[in-house]
Formats: sequence, C-alpha cells, structure tokens
Amino acid sequence: MTYSIVARDPETGEMGVATQSQAFAVGNSVPFALPGHGVIATQSMAEPMYGAVGLDLLRGGFTAQEVLTALSSVDPQPERRQVAVLGLAGDFAVYTGTSCVDAAGHLLGDTCVALANMASSTAVWEAMVERFEVSAGPLAQRLLSALLAGEEAGGDFRGRRSAAIMVVRATTTGRPWHDMVVDLRVDDSPDPLGALADLTVTRARYQDVVRAFQQAIDGDPVTADRELELLRPMDPVSEPDQLMWRAVVAALAGREDDARAMLVDLAASAPQFIEAASRFGKAGLMPADVVERIMPPVPAT
Repeated sequence: MTYSIVARDPETGEMGVATQSQAFAVGNSVPFALPGHGVIATQSMAEPMYGAVGLDLLRGGFTAQEVLTALSSVDPQPERRQVAVLGLAGDFAVYTGTSCVDAAGHLLGDTCVALANMASSTAVWEAMVERFEVSAGPLAQRLLSALLAGEEAGGDFRGRRSAAIMVVRATTTGRPWHDMVVDLRVDDSPDPLGALADLTVTRARYQDVVRAFQQAIDGDPVTADRELELLRPMDPVSEPDQLMWRAVVAALAGREDDARAMLVDLAASAPQFIEAASRFGKAGLMPADVVERIMPPVPAT
C-alpha cells in the first residue's frame, strides 16, 4: 500500500526506484535493483517473487514485459498486485491489478513510470511523472523530487511512515559496492522523505570525503585537499569521522596548522576521534612526526 516511481536517466543509463508509504519499512518489500540489468517495484499486496525472480529473469535476457507476463502467469492472485519493471534497454512494463485499493493506478512517461495504491487521488502518480520529467540533476535527486510531488498531491491517504531509494549503474564493473550508486532506507519516521533526502546528501558527501582520504594516503594529498575545500564545512558534532579524515588530508597536503585547528574542534565534541587520528601513524598511513605535530594539546589536569 504505497506509491513509487521507477525511472532511467538516458544520459548516464542509471536506473532507479524510489518509494514512500504509511507502512513500516517499505524498503524491505517494494524496491528491487540489480546493477547492469534493471529495477522493479512490487507493491499493493506485494509479492516478493516479482522482485527477486524478476531480477533473475532480467539477468537472463528477458524484456521488462516478458518478466511481467511470465510472473503474473504463475501468480495465483495477480489482481492484487501492482508492479513496474524497467529493463536495461530502457523498456518499461507496468500493471495495476483490479483488486488494488483505490485510488490505484499508474502512468507511463518517457523515462519513468509512477504507480500508487491507497492514494488520495489519481493526481499522485500524475504529479510524480510530471515532476520527474521536468527535473534535472542526479537521478536520485530527481526520484526524491518526484516522491515529494506525489506527497504534495496527497500521497498515501493514510499518512506517511517509511521511504526508500535505490539507484544502480547500467554497466557492471565487477564491484557490486561500486555499481549500487544509492541504497538508502528510512523504516519508521514522521517525515520519511525529509529523512531520506538528508541521508542522500550525507551519503554523497561521505563518499567524497572517503574518496579524498584514500587519494591522500595513496600519494596525492594536494589534489584531495583542494577538492575537499570545495565542500561546505562539516559539523564536528554530527560528522566527527569526516572531520577527522579532512584533518588528515589537510595535514598530508602540508596544511598542518589547519589540520590541528580541525582536531581542536573535534577534541571538544568527539575526543575519541582524536585517538583514532593518532593511530594513523602507527598503521603507516601517514608519517608519525606529522601525526605528532597536528595533535591538539592535552588539557591540563
């Protein structure tokens, strides 16, 4: 009992699915995604077979419509299902069963399909398609914007509780952790879309900092430091690990005074991360003398 959008970015080839519901932990049952093959949303009285087996069929070369036709033919109660399938070629298939609870329906756009049941009105899925197709930016951002449009149009008439988003690459690298671009869930919240949007921003920034940290300890700290300086400042209370990594990168790039200032801020809010930073020298990730110079002074007792 929910509303979802399945979509493809024609420029990058990325495929994604996003969903929100009044039900608990919608991300556990509705969205399915497999890098290099496709994405699926299965809802109403959701049958996980459509997601799990559907992805296997996409991997085996089935088209989106062939997947939907094959699985609905072996489903004893297909009239209770609402399913959308997107294949690697950009082909869509969508179905709303006759026993889905009103308002229930779907709309296929040029690069997306929106579907909903127990919605306040038909405007929910119409608004999602309209918003998605006029939006710009990364696919995850566009999917979240479409969900917000659905919420603004009335959303799930029972309210809201959980949300989820998945985005996968169109081609696989052999590294699944790299090919899954976004995989985030909010299982129980009074504002699941707001929480999911915050997580999406945090995830992107987290990845940027970790990537720069890796680049710095691998021998190019100056470039890594320059890229991190373009990011907005961290809140040392909410993101102490990222502030620690930024301090290490700055120190390796030769900005030891700035690194020390970051660690002073960190010592006041999350002192355990000062200890974590001090261990990088012992691990051989940075020169021990640099670690010693950037450590903040120990308060007098």
